[in-house]
Amino acid sequence: MSEGTGVVDNLVAKAGPAKPVLEKVVAKIRSMSSGARMAALFTLIGALTIGGFFAFHHAEPPYAPLFTNLDRDDAAVVVTKLKELKVPYRLQGDGSLIEVPEDKVRETRLELAGQGLPRGGNVGFESFDKMRLGATDFEQRILYRRALEGELSRTIGAIGAVESARIHLVLPEKSVFVSKNEPSSASVVLKLRGGRALGGGEVAGIVHLVATSVQGLSPDRVAVVTTEGQVLHRPRRAGEDGIGVDDDKESKARALEATLEERARAIVEKVTGAGHADVRVTADIDSARVEHVEDRYDPSRTALRSEESTIERTAGEEPPVAGVPGAESNLPNGSAAGAKAADGGAPEVAKGTLPTREQHTRNFEVDHVSEKRVVAGGVLKRLTVAVVIDGNRSKEELDKITGLVRSAVGFDERRGDAVTVEAVPFLVVAEPPAPPAPTTKLPIDLKNPLHVGPLAGGALLFLVLVALMVKRSRKKARAVSEALALVAAKEKASAEQVTVEILGKNEEENETSADDLKQLVRERALLDPSTAALIVKGWLGTASEAAGVREEAA
Repeated sequence: MSEGTGVVDNLVAKAGPAKPVLEKVVAKIRSMSSGARMAALFTLIGALTIGGFFAFHHAEPPYAPLFTNLDRDDAAVVVTKLKELKVPYRLQGDGSLIEVPEDKVRETRLELAGQGLPRGGNVGFESFDKMRLGATDFEQRILYRRALEGELSRTIGAIGAVESARIHLVLPEKSVFVSKNEPSSASVVLKLRGGRALGGGEVAGIVHLVATSVQGLSPDRVAVVTTEGQVLHRPRRAGEDGIGVDDDKESKARALEATLEERARAIVEKVTGAGHADVRVTADIDSARVEHVEDRYDPSRTALRSEESTIERTAGEEPPVAGVPGAESNLPNGSAAGAKAADGGAPEVAKGTLPTREQHTRNFEVDHVSEKRVVAGGVLKRLTVAVVIDGNRSKEELDKITGLVRSAVGFDERRGDAVTVEAVPFLVVAEPPAPPAPTTKLPIDLKNPLHVGPLAGGALLFLVLVALMVKRSRKKARAVSEALALVAAKEKASAEQVTVEILGKNEEENETSADDLKQLVRERALLDPSTAALIVKGWLGTASEAAGVREEAA
């Protein structure tokens, strides 16, 4: 008992500011009889047991998150379905977090998934399941467009770097005149996860996905932007001649940059590991259209292409008379000329009397080569590559990686290409905090009478019992105080007289023998040990000690 008292005293001494209160409580408990102490202990245990039983019996089970980051539309639909399934739920935060009892999380998720919930804020082709019978053609077109937009948004939202997506489609009505048909177009708005970015290949994949999912939609008519306003893909513009003539320079540059980035990143990550390197390529494209025309002649190589000969003769009206004058020439056989004339031949004329002209023309072809070369826009003028690697690397490692990157992107020093490789520790972007894990603390709703009633009843019962015990202990303390006051007033009286007064004996009983008096004191001590102990203490102590006992009893 003394050991337990010492422990209590030590605890009270270390109580700090609560020491006076604890001293009073301990003093009151010590002044109580053993029976009163036992009654108080059992009363307290009973009150706590009853209150705990009712509290645990009506307590809610531990809850766990069912869905997180829900938008308002999805949250409203999920809550309605939980009410139909009679599944208890709780809304946390701004309603984007829904919790259900932990033992029903998996079953409820499967049940809702079977009904296509949550939809991610987008309406898909399931909207046709509830289409009314008399829907007009216009309503059907609008419903189809919304369903297509929703399905594409869900598909794009499955990409790792994309947190959510929203798509707007323009699907013009088909005309009976082909010349009046307008092309379809699409706009994609992406919300990226914290610290994430889309590469050129991923953007091209999104554009291709949207274009091939919509009939009559060309990739050149798809625009992709982020919620921060960053343009990831621009649609082509229609020129004055009606032909799509967008910035070929930008389009080709982006395509070339995306291809080279993927090549360089793939080879660098073989060394550093996935996610520990980033590559950015900038391509300077010359979009000017150049036309070259060249004619070449080879004089050493000729060929006769054509030849022409012309002979011209000039004849008079009558040939001039000529011959040997005289009779001989007039005789039939006078001369040879006469003989020729007699034979009917033409008389011989003098030479050079008939003028002639001859012309010969030869045309030779010289070897000729004519070359026309047209260089379209999009010629690479200069290439710059920046590579950043996570962590610290030696100069030898960086030089090796630089060589690999140069080979991967087709480095050409004559164009003025540049490749920069640096090793810098990456900044780790903290992920958004996960929803708090469900706790097993006792949930008590102060507005629920089933929770508050048992606790209030137990507390009231405990206070009543404590009040009764305090009243009883005060009554005893008052009796002890009166006894001690009487002892102090009779300090000079004999022990026998004091004993007789306290025990209620009259003067005639003072003649009782000492043995009988001792026996009477023993009996009274057995009946009320605490009072007897205080009386003996008053006998043995001084007046100051008796006064201290009186204060302690009070």
